[in-house]
Amino acid sequence: MIARYAGGERGACGAAREGAAVVVVDAFRASATIAVLVRKGARVIPVASIEEAERFAGADFRIGERGSAKVRGFDFGNSPTEVSDAEIPPGATVVLSTTNGTRVVEAARGAPAILTGSFVNASAVAEALTTGTLVEARGERVTVVGCGWEGKRASEDESAAGAILHRLRERGARLDERARRVVELYFSRPEGVLRTNSAARRLTRLGYERDLGFCLAEDTVPVAPRLSGRAFIGGVP
Repeated sequence: MIARYAGGERGACGAAREGAAVVVVDAFRASATIAVLVRKGARVIPVASIEEAERFAGADFRIGERGSAKVRGFDFGNSPTEVSDAEIPPGATVVLSTTNGTRVVEAARGAPAILTGSFVNASAVAEALTTGTLVEARGERVTVVGCGWEGKRASEDESAAGAILHRLRERGARLDERARRVVELYFSRPEGVLRTNSAARRLTRLGYERDLGFCLAEDTVPVAPRLSGRAFIGGVP
């Protein structure tokens, strides 16, 4: 297996065209929120726009943010700690729309497999891609896509992607040069730097500081959310 790194919607779209499985990494915070929801047994429907989320019929809960702030009228913001504390029953249908993550998922449509990953489930995602039924679905290529923020690089997404790529390499994957550089950044960039970057400061300003510790903890939500039809589902590999 060859594992690559790419950035943003363009990277996700290119990976899908090449027939690679795609892992969407939005470390602050969509990937962690989806992992928590899937662990609770929910079906998570990612949509690109707020309007689509509002129109979606049959949703038990609506979750969303723009500019990191909760969308007015939705049940929850894109907060993994808020969602973790909430009573969301197994089998619930949750519609999710975020500034970056769900748009990158949309750009990856057509890929043989689409997963979401981050620090919180890096090992589970790597395991899912190297064992079990996903091996046939992913083929020989996997692209880990860092979402970034409004078209720009995001250090937290690069580091979280590096965590996943490092674990894939430990399981025998060959990394291209860019992926190797991202792994080096994962090892060289301390957590303290990520806790004070622009995204972290924005979340702290909005009252979501507790999400930072949650999103930066490694392998605390051992699920590998995968897109099946329109919904992310998953389980413990």
